Amino acid sequence: MVDHTMRRIVIVNRYYPPNPAISGQSACEMVKELSYRMPKTKLLIRYVDAPYAGGQSNQIPVGTLGPMSSIYNGKNKILRFIGNFIEGYRLIHKSLPFADAIISLTDPPMLHFWAGILCNSKRIPWINWALDLYPEAFRAAGIVSNKNIVYQGFQRSIKTFPPDFIIALGEQQANYLKTKFQKNIPTAILPCGIYKSTIVSSIPEWKSNNKKVFAYAGNMGEAHDPDFLIQLIKQLNPQKHVCLLSLYGVKAPYVLNAIKNNSAVKILDHIPQEHLPYIDVHLVSLLSKWTHVCVPSKAVSAICSGNAIAFHGDSHADSWQMFQKAGFYISNSGQSKKMSEDISVMLKSLDNSKILDQKQQAANKYQKD
Repeated sequence: MVDHTMRRIVIVNRYYPPNPAISGQSACEMVKELSYRMPKTKLLIRYVDAPYAGGQSNQIPVGTLGPMSSIYNGKNKILRFIGNFIEGYRLIHKSLPFADAIISLTDPPMLHFWAGILCNSKRIPWINWALDLYPEAFRAAGIVSNKNIVYQGFQRSIKTFPPDFIIALGEQQANYLKTKFQKNIPTAILPCGIYKSTIVSSIPEWKSNNKKVFAYAGNMGEAHDPDFLIQLIKQLNPQKHVCLLSLYGVKAPYVLNAIKNNSAVKILDHIPQEHLPYIDVHLVSLLSKWTHVCVPSKAVSAICSGNAIAFHGDSHADSWQMFQKAGFYISNSGQSKKMSEDISVMLKSLDNSKILDQKQQAANKYQKD
């Protein structure tokens, strides 16, 4: 889809470094790769100069930067949707005059709606990098139902103007998209969260050789199950375990309030990427109704760091299908008792040999892929 005859490619996403959003960091990595493989092609990044909650980024932005002013950065959901919807139109519209091809991610929501319509009108090849799926995410969040006429209208338009190429986060998401479009669109699989692991010489102060280290680092938002994290923490033995939490998102306060004063927990503002290899088990959750709509990047980063995951979600989700040999499955049947039992079984199995085996499986998976 992207070939060496293209002189100008525009990558479109609301966020871009030094903003820490994972979508922007992923876009930056793509620009680096395309710059290396296609040195004669001009790469323009069209993005919004807007703040983002959570994390830090030390990535240096690359490519020709094309920032735009933001419309709304408040917390009112209706105003935010309207602002994002207008931003999506502006981002694509401003990109068209400079593009031989457009690669769009999924920030802001419904960006692909405008990309499909406007790229089709100008006959410009369009590649859709499907990080999160919309409007499915609005349905999963309970904002609209399948029968909502606005939801159905968006879906009809999206199917009418499909992308020329899809970059999916996993095979299961790719299959979902092909079924949605009822068309065999050329597709590549590129998980989000890939990075080259490095270990710093100074060991983090929270790392202890006689304790197993768990961590949940990142968004605790609508797509995630806070009760999984709370249940696990309550079962930890402070003499044997430590759980690092670096949380943001709408459900983060609920978790932090539920586990406050728990001696097995260490709350951090940020976990540097180079410290990830010192974690034994990375915690990942995804509610069933968000399956394929999201594919948590933290699972991919865990595997890149050579560590195991504990996944709480649908067994058909890409996070489990890709990494089950390097992980522990925690039931999402909706039965709290079953989830608690699975957590208990995992904790009892975490002797040193089991941890080493899971880490080796993770390392093998990363090296293979």
